[in-house]
Order: sequence, then structure tokens, then C-alpha cells
Amino acid sequence: MQRLAVEFLDQAFHRVLFNAMPMPVFVVDEDVSILEYNKAAARFVGKGRPAVVGKRGGDVLNCINALHTPEGCGHSSLCQECALRKAVRSATKGRAVTRKWTNLEIKVKGKRLIKDLRVTCQPVAYQQQSFVLLILEGLND
Repeated sequence: MQRLAVEFLDQAFHRVLFNAMPMPVFVVDEDVSILEYNKAAARFVGKGRPAVVGKRGGDVLNCINALHTPEGCGHSSLCQECALRKAVRSATKGRAVTRKWTNLEIKVKGKRLIKDLRVTCQPVAYQQQSFVLLILEGLND
């Protein structure tokens, strides 16, 4: 699926539109592994592609819950209640989530921060494969 998302977004106009979005947008799979992301997301995560693509969202975003276990995002007992994971799970079942408020506790430069976010997840099917657009409003505030 990773190659499919990249091929779709390699088309010039699609890439321009994707990168023009002012909020962080990630293309993810059902396990919240990042397949692609836009420029706003790149500015927020501040990491190079090898540290982002193929990694789970909580690991990339430095989610506090992902730090509770060596396996990372999705493996802490708290991950079952994660609003981002729930939204992605809903979208993989065909039910979009639109601008749902949540808090994300992250660690940035050694400091714990709580980010108030609106989470949107939109299921997308392309060439008989499915993935999810995960949009996080409020990360760049």
C-alpha cells in the first residue's frame, strides 16, 4: 500500500493540492502507520522521511502512551482508548470521522505538552486498496 499512495501523490497536481493544505495530513493504514504526509505534517514532526514513513503515528508524534512500552504506538494498554486510533479504525470500516475534539499528550524536547486537536479521518479507496486520510487540526498552534 505504501507504494500505491506514493504513486498517486507523485502526480504533480495531486502533490500540489496535498501540500497546499495548511493542516497536517497523513495517509495511514489501519494500524496508523504513515504511508505519506504533507508539508504541514513535515513541519510539525520535524523528522526526515526514514523516521516517518512506515512508522506508527504515535511514535512519530511522540505520543506519551507510545513511550510506555518498547513496542511503541498501539501496544500500551492506553492505546485502546486513543482517539486517533479509534478514528482511523472507524474510517477503515467506512465510517468517516469529522473534526472530533481530543487531547494528544506528546513529549517535545523533553517537555510534556497537551495538544487540543480536531481529528478527521476519511476512508479512501484507490485501485482496489484502502487507506485513510488522517487530518489533525491544531497541531501547528
